[in-house]
Amino acid sequence: MNLKVVGSAVLALLLIFSLLGYAGAFGRSSKAGKIEYTVYAKDSIMSGIYKVYGNPDLGFWVAKVVIHNSGGAPVTNVHVKYSIDNYAPEVEKTYPIIVPNGTVVDLYYPIISSDVTKLSSATPSNLRIKITYESNGKTHEESTTKTIKILGINDFVFSSLSPEESTGSFYDTFSNTPFIAAWVTPSDPVVREFADMGNKLAGGAGASLSDDEAVKSLSGIWELAVRNGFSYKTEASDYWTGKFAEHVMYPRDVIRDKSGTCIDLAIWFASLAMSQGLKAYLVLIPGHAFPLIQLPSGSIIPVEATTINDGVSFQEAVQAGVNTWQKAVSGPHIIVDIAEMHSKGIIPPELPELPADVLSKWGITLQGAGGNAGGNNGGNGGGGNPNNGGGNNGGNGGAQTQWSAYNGEYFSFEYPAGWDAPQEYGGEVYLGSPDGEFEFMVLYQEGASVEDMVSAFENSLVKGGVQVNARQEAQGSIAGMNVYAVLYSLSTDYGDYTAVARYFTSGGVGYAVIYDFPKNNEDYNQLGEHIVGSFKLR
Repeated sequence: MNLKVVGSAVLALLLIFSLLGYAGAFGRSSKAGKIEYTVYAKDSIMSGIYKVYGNPDLGFWVAKVVIHNSGGAPVTNVHVKYSIDNYAPEVEKTYPIIVPNGTVVDLYYPIISSDVTKLSSATPSNLRIKITYESNGKTHEESTTKTIKILGINDFVFSSLSPEESTGSFYDTFSNTPFIAAWVTPSDPVVREFADMGNKLAGGAGASLSDDEAVKSLSGIWELAVRNGFSYKTEASDYWTGKFAEHVMYPRDVIRDKSGTCIDLAIWFASLAMSQGLKAYLVLIPGHAFPLIQLPSGSIIPVEATTINDGVSFQEAVQAGVNTWQKAVSGPHIIVDIAEMHSKGIIPPELPELPADVLSKWGITLQGAGGNAGGNNGGNGGGGNPNNGGGNNGGNGGAQTQWSAYNGEYFSFEYPAGWDAPQEYGGEVYLGSPDGEFEFMVLYQEGASVEDMVSAFENSLVKGGVQVNARQEAQGSIAGMNVYAVLYSLSTDYGDYTAVARYFTSGGVGYAVIYDFPKNNEDYNQLGEHIVGSFKLR
């Protein structure tokens, strides 16, 4: 497929000359300019959101310097320098002139080193601020140092408002709540592998395809946790006061410990759902937190994750969640749209790489999971027994598949060993199953938008004589990103098919990642999701 996608220096110079003239006029005054300044600085920095601080659009500054010229003449060449010992290099802001009685408010958004993610507890550091300026031909310098705590990677501060700024309301006490999205890690390989194991219990459900498939997938993930003895642990009595940093676990920590507080479990289950292409939200109410999961149709189901302690079914956890949700909407509550926060730059920090067999080392296993452990496609192999997780003749749901790797210029992915290697064309990589019933393809084009890629694929369907019976928009995930996805119901000369497409851009390149299969063929649906899950950008 061949896709085809189709201020002023003079004003700046004049401004500089006008400022110089302005400074010169005031510089001839017999009175001198005089700088007075006030520094406002945060008490602490959360390592878990260290990327947030360097993004001015999020407005989460670390220091604010208010500079006032109380003299009778202008001050010029005002430089404000900031640094944080060991964790943020020096940066500088410059102001050509501050007129008499003029004020400048400067905000510091530090580019913090990823080294902070290695901290397990609060570590003191120094925030250094230096101000230099010229007045009546002389250079003056002011400097100050503030102590600032770099918190451990698990520490979360519910509010950064000072006592003067906070009204003491629930919303002020938990004003930092949107930043909890940085603890949600759907692309963590540990989370994805746990979710994949849960999908085996569900018979290889494709969560993004339909509400029924989504519920089946979530049920399998929940069942895996129940079978492995996951539990809810209560928080300390002062946990929800919002007065200081509280320990919040990452989903991998919950999986390792097989336990967590209500907010830990809410983050954990939201991450698992998102790893399967579903959208998730976190809800905080006084003294409690729980997740909401959005199904492909747009329907929302609340999950009371703390019921994992009682070993209940997923359906019972949802029913308990409905009761919790009804209480939540009748009082103060905060809903965090995780995907929206991630899109704004509130994203997880780098976490240490773990061994490929870490789940086994942590004791996470399908052992003891009889019944559906072999998948709904178990065929003559049946549901399996507690020792092998499924019958040997269980089709794709129970067979061990060997994989080969495609490594292209822009991306890579896995595909079944023994299949013909993917075919490469200009702007397209195509893979087909030996029986011709399954297709996987990647369309890509430099400079193309998401809309361009959608049009390219859908126009190709029309030109190929394929009838689109239904088109369902959703949110999907690929290569650690939340992306626009579409589920197509198609009619062809060979029968009815389902196509799943994910559209996105990265590095100036537009992508459409698509697979199609005969309608209701769960084996090929599962295969498609595995290939998508292995897709990586280079």
